[in-house]
Amino acid sequence: MAAQGNSDPQQMSAGDFNDRVKAWADTVRSRSLGTLVAETQVYSGDLRGRLKAAVNKAHDDGLAHAVAFKFVRYGVFVAYGVGNGYIRLNGRVVRGSHNPNRHVPHGPIRRRPVDWLDKNVEQQMQGLADIAAEYYGDRAAKDVLEQIDRVTIVKKQH
Repeated sequence: MAAQGNSDPQQMSAGDFNDRVKAWADTVRSRSLGTLVAETQVYSGDLRGRLKAAVNKAHDDGLAHAVAFKFVRYGVFVAYGVGNGYIRLNGRVVRGSHNPNRHVPHGPIRRRPVDWLDKNVEQQMQGLADIAAEYYGDRAAKDVLEQIDRVTIVKKQH
Protein backbone atom coordinates (compact mmCIF):
# COMPACT_ATOMS: atom_id res chain seq x y z
CA MET A 1 0.00 0.00 0.00
CA ALA A 2 1.50 3.31 -1.03
CA ALA A 3 1.68 6.21 1.37
CA GLN A 4 -0.49 9.18 0.64
CA GLY A 5 1.31 12.07 -1.05
CA ASN A 6 1.75 15.32 0.83
CA SER A 7 -1.36 17.31 0.05
CA ASP A 8 -0.88 19.75 2.92
CA PRO A 9 -1.83 23.18 1.53
CA GLN A 10 -0.20 24.77 4.57
CA GLN A 11 3.33 23.83 3.51
CA MET A 12 5.49 26.94 3.42
CA SER A 13 6.84 27.94 0.01
CA ALA A 14 10.30 29.39 -0.54
CA GLY A 15 8.71 32.79 -1.20
CA ASP A 16 6.74 32.59 2.05
CA PHE A 17 9.92 31.64 3.92
CA ASN A 18 11.79 34.63 2.49
CA ASP A 19 8.85 36.94 3.27
CA ARG A 20 8.66 35.72 6.86
CA VAL A 21 12.41 36.13 7.38
CA LYS A 22 12.13 39.69 5.99
CA ALA A 23 9.20 40.40 8.32
CA TRP A 24 11.27 39.07 11.23
CA ALA A 25 14.15 41.40 10.29
CA ASP A 26 11.74 44.34 10.03
CA THR A 27 10.39 43.55 13.51
CA VAL A 28 13.90 43.58 14.98
CA ARG A 29 14.64 46.85 13.16
CA SER A 30 11.44 48.44 14.45
CA ARG A 31 12.08 47.35 18.03
CA SER A 32 15.68 48.57 17.81
CA LEU A 33 14.48 51.97 16.63
CA GLY A 34 12.06 52.03 19.55
CA THR A 35 14.92 51.34 21.93
CA LEU A 36 16.98 54.14 20.38
CA VAL A 37 14.11 56.61 20.69
CA ALA A 38 13.36 55.60 24.28
CA GLU A 39 16.92 55.41 25.58
CA THR A 40 18.96 58.01 23.70
CA GLN A 41 18.96 61.73 23.09
CA VAL A 42 18.87 63.58 19.79
CA TYR A 43 22.57 62.77 19.22
CA SER A 44 21.61 59.41 17.74
CA GLY A 45 19.29 60.91 15.11
CA ASP A 46 21.49 59.91 12.16
CA LEU A 47 21.70 56.41 13.56
CA ARG A 48 17.92 56.25 13.85
CA GLY A 49 17.45 57.41 10.28
CA ARG A 50 19.97 55.05 8.73
CA LEU A 51 19.21 51.73 10.42
CA LYS A 52 18.30 49.18 7.74
CA ALA A 53 17.51 45.47 7.77
CA ALA A 54 18.57 43.36 4.81
CA VAL A 55 17.94 39.71 3.99
CA ASN A 56 20.66 38.08 1.92
CA LYS A 57 19.60 35.26 -0.37
CA ALA A 58 21.69 32.37 -1.61
CA HIS A 59 22.63 32.44 -5.29
CA ASP A 60 21.81 28.78 -5.88
CA ASP A 61 18.28 28.48 -4.49
CA GLY A 62 17.23 32.06 -3.73
CA LEU A 63 16.48 31.25 -0.10
CA ALA A 64 17.18 33.69 2.71
CA HIS A 65 20.40 32.59 4.36
CA ALA A 66 21.48 35.66 6.34
CA VAL A 67 19.99 38.74 7.94
CA ALA A 68 22.09 41.88 8.23
CA PHE A 69 21.45 45.09 10.08
CA LYS A 70 23.18 48.06 8.51
CA PHE A 71 23.80 51.24 10.44
CA VAL A 72 26.30 54.04 10.74
CA ARG A 73 29.46 53.20 12.64
CA TYR A 74 28.32 55.51 15.39
CA GLY A 75 25.87 52.78 16.47
CA VAL A 76 28.75 50.82 17.96
CA PHE A 77 29.77 53.86 20.04
CA VAL A 78 26.19 54.20 21.31
CA ALA A 79 26.15 50.51 22.25
CA TYR A 80 29.37 50.95 24.25
CA GLY A 81 28.50 54.42 25.57
CA VAL A 82 31.80 55.83 24.31
CA GLY A 83 33.15 58.54 22.03
CA ASN A 84 33.75 62.29 22.22
CA GLY A 85 35.60 62.27 25.52
CA TYR A 86 34.30 58.97 26.90
CA ILE A 87 36.06 55.60 26.82
CA ARG A 88 35.55 52.18 28.35
CA LEU A 89 38.00 51.29 31.07
CA ASN A 90 37.69 47.97 32.90
CA GLY A 91 34.17 47.55 31.50
CA ARG A 92 32.98 50.97 32.69
CA VAL A 93 32.35 54.24 30.84
CA VAL A 94 34.74 56.95 32.05
CA ARG A 95 35.87 60.38 30.86
CA GLY A 96 39.05 60.07 28.84
CA SER A 97 40.72 59.45 25.51
CA HIS A 98 42.95 56.80 24.02
CA ASN A 99 44.94 59.64 22.45
CA PRO A 100 47.51 60.83 25.03
CA ASN A 101 47.68 64.26 23.35
CA ARG A 102 43.97 64.95 23.81
CA HIS A 103 42.88 66.81 26.91
CA VAL A 104 39.52 65.64 28.24
CA PRO A 105 38.02 67.78 31.00
CA HIS A 106 36.85 66.10 34.18
CA GLY A 107 33.16 66.09 34.91
CA PRO A 108 30.11 63.98 35.45
CA ILE A 109 29.58 60.87 33.34
CA ARG A 110 26.73 61.69 30.97
CA ARG A 111 26.91 58.59 28.82
CA ARG A 112 26.00 54.99 29.34
CA PRO A 113 25.95 51.94 27.09
CA VAL A 114 22.65 51.46 25.26
CA ASP A 115 21.95 47.89 24.16
CA TRP A 116 19.78 49.00 21.26
CA LEU A 117 20.32 46.15 18.78
CA ASP A 118 21.68 42.97 20.38
CA LYS A 119 18.94 42.62 22.98
CA ASN A 120 16.26 42.95 20.30
CA VAL A 121 17.93 40.33 18.10
CA GLU A 122 18.22 37.98 21.08
CA GLN A 123 14.61 38.55 22.17
CA GLN A 124 13.34 37.73 18.67
CA MET A 125 15.73 34.86 17.90
CA GLN A 126 13.23 32.14 18.78
CA GLY A 127 10.82 33.56 16.21
CA LEU A 128 13.46 33.22 13.50
CA ALA A 129 14.28 29.71 14.66
CA ASP A 130 10.58 28.82 14.44
CA ILE A 131 10.35 30.13 10.88
CA ALA A 132 13.39 28.10 9.82
CA ALA A 133 12.15 24.99 11.63
CA GLU A 134 8.76 25.23 9.98
CA TYR A 135 10.18 25.71 6.49
CA TYR A 136 12.94 23.15 6.67
CA GLY A 137 10.74 20.77 8.67
CA ASP A 138 8.09 20.93 5.94
CA ARG A 139 10.72 20.27 3.27
CA ALA A 140 12.17 17.34 5.22
CA ALA A 141 8.72 15.82 5.74
CA LYS A 142 7.92 16.15 2.05
CA ASP A 143 11.21 14.46 1.13
CA VAL A 144 10.49 11.60 3.53
CA LEU A 145 7.01 11.11 2.09
CA GLU A 146 8.40 11.07 -1.44
CA GLN A 147 10.97 8.46 -0.41
CA ILE A 148 8.28 6.34 1.24
CA ASP A 149 6.27 6.44 -1.98
CA ARG A 150 9.29 5.04 -3.82
CA VAL A 151 10.08 2.20 -1.44
CA THR A 152 6.65 0.89 -0.58
CA ILE A 153 5.01 -1.99 -2.39
CA VAL A 154 2.12 -0.78 -4.46
CA LYS A 155 -0.55 -3.44 -4.80
CA LYS A 156 -2.67 -3.14 -7.88
CA GLN A 157 -6.30 -3.99 -7.76
CA HIS A 158 -7.36 -6.54 -10.39
